[in-house]
Amino acid sequence: MLPVVGAFRPWADATQTAIGRLPMTTRGLDPTDTRLDGAWRFRLFERPDEISDDAVVGSAAGDEWMTVEVPGNWSLQEGVGDTPHYTNVEMPFEGPPPTLPERNATGVYRRAFSAPRRAPGDRVLLSVGGADSVHIVYVNGEFIGYGTDARLESVYDVSHAIRDGENDLAIVVVRFSAHSHVEDQDGWWMAGLHRPVGLMVRPPSSLTDVRLGADWDPSAERGSLSVRAEVSLEALDEGWSVRASLTDGAGVSVADAMSSVDVGHTDTYRFTGFAAEIDSGDLGVEPWSAESPVLYRCRIELLNPEGVVVDSTSQRVGFRRVEVVGPDLLVNGRRVWIHGVNRHDHHPERGAAVSVADMRADLMQMRRHNITAVRTSHYPNRPEFLDLCDELGFYVVDEANIESHAHNWHVCDMPEYREAWVERVARMVQRDRNHPSVIMWSLGNESGYGANHDAAAGWVRRADPSRPLHYEDAIRTQGWIDGGRHATHVVCPMYPTVPEVADYGRAVAEGRADRPFIMCEYSHAMGNANGSLADYWDVIHAWPGLQGGFIWEWKDHGVRHPEAGDDRLHYGGMFGESPHDGNFIADGLVSADLEPHPGLAEVAWVYRDVATRVEGDRVVVENRRSFAGLGDLRARWTMTARDTVTSGDLDVGEVPPGQSREVPLPVNVPVDRLGVFTVSWETREDSWFAPAGHVVAWDQHVADLSLADDPATVGSAPVTSTASGVVAGPDPQLWRAAVDNDGFKLMLERAARESKGSQRLHRWLSQGIPTSEPSQLIGYQRETVGDIERHVFDVPASLEGLPRVGVRYVIDPRFTRMRWFGRGPGENYPDRNRGAMVGIWESGIDQLPYLIPQEYGLRTDTRWAELHDPDTGDRIRVEALDQPFSFSAIRHTAEDLYDATHAADLRENPCLILSLDAAHRGLGNGACGPDVDARYEIQPGRHTLVYRVTTRRAADRR
Repeated sequence: MLPVVGAFRPWADATQTAIGRLPMTTRGLDPTDTRLDGAWRFRLFERPDEISDDAVVGSAAGDEWMTVEVPGNWSLQEGVGDTPHYTNVEMPFEGPPPTLPERNATGVYRRAFSAPRRAPGDRVLLSVGGADSVHIVYVNGEFIGYGTDARLESVYDVSHAIRDGENDLAIVVVRFSAHSHVEDQDGWWMAGLHRPVGLMVRPPSSLTDVRLGADWDPSAERGSLSVRAEVSLEALDEGWSVRASLTDGAGVSVADAMSSVDVGHTDTYRFTGFAAEIDSGDLGVEPWSAESPVLYRCRIELLNPEGVVVDSTSQRVGFRRVEVVGPDLLVNGRRVWIHGVNRHDHHPERGAAVSVADMRADLMQMRRHNITAVRTSHYPNRPEFLDLCDELGFYVVDEANIESHAHNWHVCDMPEYREAWVERVARMVQRDRNHPSVIMWSLGNESGYGANHDAAAGWVRRADPSRPLHYEDAIRTQGWIDGGRHATHVVCPMYPTVPEVADYGRAVAEGRADRPFIMCEYSHAMGNANGSLADYWDVIHAWPGLQGGFIWEWKDHGVRHPEAGDDRLHYGGMFGESPHDGNFIADGLVSADLEPHPGLAEVAWVYRDVATRVEGDRVVVENRRSFAGLGDLRARWTMTARDTVTSGDLDVGEVPPGQSREVPLPVNVPVDRLGVFTVSWETREDSWFAPAGHVVAWDQHVADLSLADDPATVGSAPVTSTASGVVAGPDPQLWRAAVDNDGFKLMLERAARESKGSQRLHRWLSQGIPTSEPSQLIGYQRETVGDIERHVFDVPASLEGLPRVGVRYVIDPRFTRMRWFGRGPGENYPDRNRGAMVGIWESGIDQLPYLIPQEYGLRTDTRWAELHDPDTGDRIRVEALDQPFSFSAIRHTAEDLYDATHAADLRENPCLILSLDAAHRGLGNGACGPDVDARYEIQPGRHTLVYRVTTRRAADRR
């Protein structure tokens, strides 16, 4: 039995949040402190009740012990024998809160450490950065403390237990606890010490907490700084003082002030704690924003009565004001766009144990694609993440580690969990309150709305009124107009439809709604996804009160396991776990390895902060930034007219933030030659996220995409040569390998039973779309005259919403390059192609970009497409004759893609598969949100596909 705590089992008690843990402060583990990361001895037990005294006190050198890495999740380390488990909503074990499973894997971590250098009277504090789910600490066999909340640091005073020389540290981590019921967060259930562990030395009289209030008055354009320094004093003598010094980035002094420490604890009604308070106003500082993240350094020193500095700390400061004024969220008095994503801590090999380099890489990739806001779904990230957001410029919704999705109407009102609710929210605020990047506090995610939320909201409103509150379930359950006002200052729904977003904007315009509208989750990025993203932003830009939102989500959560025997990324169920939610965990804009999915290009376009449009003979330039001009960008124009391309610089001059400017159109756009006028904006200088020349925004004016000027003419020479490269076809095609937004092919029965995700796939299967000959389902006629193909498809009303209507060719595999005039350069679909520019593009054959095989590789609005054999110079050319078509050229048939359950199991077809579509269904957001908008559904009626196929061998051109 575990010493001290084994008998009363705190891990099974929801009311027990901590034993011996110190209050959270803004002073955490820093780079100068002693780190205990690295190799630890480790032993796994079936349940915490099986652990005996000698496991935390005796030798850790036997065969039953192994070595693991800290930080790390033991679930992803070799030889441990305990694997990850993925669920979305339901708990991974049965029973109501606070029930625990019979098998509850428990790890004992052991390591020796040398006592840190310290002076007499110094305190030694142990920091446990994150332990999933709960942890128990022993030093030299002595019980130190117990902590909950897997995503925030726990600090313990271990001074009394440390001896000179070598010491022994044991940390017991229990995988599941009563608090797991409020950590049910659509992610892998893993376990272990996944954040740093270290020792901090503090003098006997020290600064225990520092609260900085760095305000910016936009009307006066001046800053002010308030400092409250709380102290722990060895002796309560008069004369203690605190000095705060503010310097800019160059080290130049901006402010310097002192205040005495209040030690008058016997002064009834007046004593407010052992603290000093300093206020400095009318400061000539620059404001902080995501566009211009100007930081200052505040050094805080504790001086004894003799004026000697006995302790000090420094923190970076950003001066800014966040407020909700009517229906607007303002930063420094101006509306800001929330170009956001939701982000989990995730690494494909280390799970939740992400490094600072990992976090910086995430932010770098985000900024390359114009993402400037992050919701920390669904827990506070490592404090270094906020340091990076302060430095690099990101707006952050900091979210408490609370989600009781499986029991969200129950736990939020359970008094047993009230302490956990308030403490998790309060500790987040106490740790992160000094970060300028944090612009809202979130009370958690998908946990219903109950008394525990209001208790936590009340604490935050009193402790930090400088930031708005955010909580989605409050408005979901009580309404967008007046619901949940105590728990949220903003209307922050999940997955509304585009018309619903517009309706709220209309309500603001009509005076019926008075809160900012910022979607906490929208545009679900699962597989080939993010349909209608531009439609959302058309509405957001058109109506008041609408300021954007956070796409779900940033990164796929695929994981590799060292014992899997291969390099494949795992999703739910691949470890044999049950229950599970399959590939619902692969729903990111980038892969688990941070490779962009094709939809990220559309995100970059809708999130661009400069937009251009052509009106008559003028180019209108709109600066969508809130604070900065466009001087850091260079504008280039390109004119494409058939196969002719001209270009030049666009002289725009300065455009103030939030304003527009007109400049002359530098070239005529020829309507009769398919004129396409493009303006792109690129960075002038190298930046932290990209080199000079990085394109941050682009827009087009397309004079005409129709084919009215190209009447079809009948050719005279039929294509008869089998050496042309066409192996087979064209054959009619109605089926596409269902994307995740069509339905969950890996969870078909469950999805139907629970109405989970789109039901379109079930409908297609019942109609026989993937198995029947298309001519048995629709009217189909084919006419070939010379090199011209004409296909007519008559779709009955009963088949409204088909996957596609078109034909398929099988092409000789030697054609490994493609060139086309249409939208590109990357994959695009009818409801995700606004960021894909019309032009002449060339590329290799697309590779599957998704973890789960599904439809991919389409290009829309295509006038002509060519396949090239680079070795011989041979080519196959397809030219549209009645209207542009969509096409894809990939190494898989739709059947191959649909039958495969993992990208690693997919085998390339021996030939190239060329698909030409008269119509192709949009993508929508049906996996977790609105299905395909009616505008992008394939309607019943007649669809035609007319094109010319020509083949040319290199010898024919000589």
